[in-house]
Amino acid sequence: MFAWHSPVFHPVPLVLAAGVLAWYHEATARFASQASRRQRFQFILGVLAFLVATTWPIADLAQSVSLLITILQRELLVLAAAPLLLLGLPTMVVARLTHPAPLDWIACRISKPVPALFTTTLLLGVTALPISIDSANHHWILRAAIVLITLFAGIVLWLPVIERVPGVPHLSPYGKAGYLMAQSLAPTFLSFAWIFALRPLYGSLHGQHALIGISPLSDQQLSGYLSKLGTFGVLWAVAFWLFANAPDEEPEDNGPLHWIDVERAIERAQRDERKNGHRHDDTVADS
Repeated sequence: MFAWHSPVFHPVPLVLAAGVLAWYHEATARFASQASRRQRFQFILGVLAFLVATTWPIADLAQSVSLLITILQRELLVLAAAPLLLLGLPTMVVARLTHPAPLDWIACRISKPVPALFTTTLLLGVTALPISIDSANHHWILRAAIVLITLFAGIVLWLPVIERVPGVPHLSPYGKAGYLMAQSLAPTFLSFAWIFALRPLYGSLHGQHALIGISPLSDQQLSGYLSKLGTFGVLWAVAFWLFANAPDEEPEDNGPLHWIDVERAIERAQRDERKNGHRHDDTVADS
């Protein structure tokens, strides 16, 4: 039972954050993948945003008390931790992470606007359903899984804008702005149900009036407004900045070409050639 006078220590997020920071230090120690001072600062801020979202009191209130705090937790993960972590990662680090063919196949596809929009909408929608929230209230493994899935959904959301996967065509500033506007609409569709529902939909959340001073129904309605306004506020602000700073004339190419992009494109072409060669050999053998 949550109590303001009894803070709860959460060691798992702290251990995870320490491990991620240790990995980041090792991954950016090489000359080719060194991070700038700004990138290091952004990555540390992303880890801190993750810790704020997953420790007391936000994690405890989100677990069993308030849908409003649950949405605040999700906003911190999707709109703060995810983009800051991506901004702090040098492209060469992401290139090493996605070098295995299966990971490269996934990263290449979810870095494109339509798959990213579909993936984000699906993951954020499923993890916000009453059955998901209620189940997470009783099983810590499900609770941890939902947090990590939400963070992953945030990373997918920002991948077409914060370009880190090598060998993927870049969007223009106008394309990025339009994509962010679409992302501000689709993943928040459940907020309409929270705003207009006539009764609380999340039976496992209780104690709102005693702990945060509002009724369960008001808590649910405010969650819908926070989901909409928070997402709109951040994504539309970035979209407006992209519009304001876009060049007057659209460049003919997709931006500067780096060797890592060429290298990754060659690797993909070689994999496709080998795959097609195996298929051709199998066809000849069958005939």
